[in-house]
Amino acid sequence: MIEEMTYSQMLTELQKIVDSVSRDNCLVDELEEKVQRAGELIKTLRKRLKKTEKSVSEMLTEIDG
Repeated sequence: MIEEMTYSQMLTELQKIVDSVSRDNCLVDELEEKVQRAGELIKTLRKRLKKTEKSVSEMLTEIDG
């Protein structure tokens, strides 16, 4: 499941998809599936970044008093 993957694992998978599609070795039958998976990964990566940004911002606010 995508939520159980680490940020690095998701980023690595996304890079593999991008490489596969950009090298033209992706079969047309697989393209839709790969693009859909890439979209899911991007959404989850963005959520994690926003969550981390919020958490860090809150911690810095607490430190500053």
